Amino acid sequence: MLFKAQTTLVVGFLLSASVARAAELFYAPGFCDPKALTVFVQNKSAEPEKWWTQVHENGVIKEGYQELDAKSEMKLAGVDFLPDKRGFSLKAATADTLRFTLTCDSQKVLLTSTTSPQVTHYLPANTSTVKLSMLNLYLNANDLSLKAFDTAGLLLEEKSLQFTKHFETQNLKWNLNRAVSRVEISASNRFHSEAFYGADDKQSPPLALSPVRLPTDISKKYFLISTKTPSENGSFVISLDDEETIATAREQIRRPELEKIIVARIALGMGPVANRNFQARDKAPYSWNVTYVDAFGDFAHIDCDGNPDLVEERLQQRLNEGGRICFWRYRVVRELTPFEVSSGILSKP
Repeated sequence: MLFKAQTTLVVGFLLSASVARAAELFYAPGFCDPKALTVFVQNKSAEPEKWWTQVHENGVIKEGYQELDAKSEMKLAGVDFLPDKRGFSLKAATADTLRFTLTCDSQKVLLTSTTSPQVTHYLPANTSTVKLSMLNLYLNANDLSLKAFDTAGLLLEEKSLQFTKHFETQNLKWNLNRAVSRVEISASNRFHSEAFYGADDKQSPPLALSPVRLPTDISKKYFLISTKTPSENGSFVISLDDEETIATAREQIRRPELEKIIVARIALGMGPVANRNFQARDKAPYSWNVTYVDAFGDFAHIDCDGNPDLVEERLQQRLNEGGRICFWRYRVVRELTPFEVSSGILSKP
């Protein structure tokens, strides 16, 4: 088989290596000039931690490496990594260890990693004006719908926005002239948003209250692909309709000694059957989906190794390279019902 034996010398080492804890990405919409921007980083762990600045342009990421001592803090000026006013991301090598805060003149923003296509911003009583900064995390155009509600849950006003490119920011000052208690934002694909209110621009972070509903096809069988421990970078879903391939996947669940690497092809978009990350806090769908499973193999080429989160992070590059995945650590771990895939809620095994 084409994907067999080319990595015999190295696959054993990588599969036996210690499993790293997941990385985490934090997002900052472009609402501040680099000259007025400062990033503050706090390391809460007892170990040194690695992190990177990430500037996105045309699907390419320019990264700047940083390392922070245990139980310490550092700051970085915006002009040290940003060429102009734009959105960017910050990557922590280990999740739940670093706290990223930025200041823009006197405004302070705590960065979060929320990427769900459906979020809510809650606002205190007597708020009538809200400032919103929204960052498109999808490679192509993305449509957003914004709805403002009062304390009784009545719809006050709604707006629609359209993004045309990846990592585009849109800033909106929304004057409602009536008390608003929450703003709900939904989109066709991943985005990140921040909301501010009051004279001193207090922050209302995005909350993904429940996983977004996704389309399913009851004629297909679904399987969760993950590592054996939940600390790796993401999990993903495949759908199968070939009886022989379905039987092979089920056999690997029943008999772990038969587990194999999944060699598959991916495409941009959620597709007719969406793909979500069940390990993420918000269970957000990925910007890509598995279009075809080529094989279950003992070995696979190193060029298509990685993990689902890394594919999302560098999706344009992976698509340019042919759109093939073969994550060495990942296996079929369970069969999913259409409801589990659609709702993002796993039943007890």
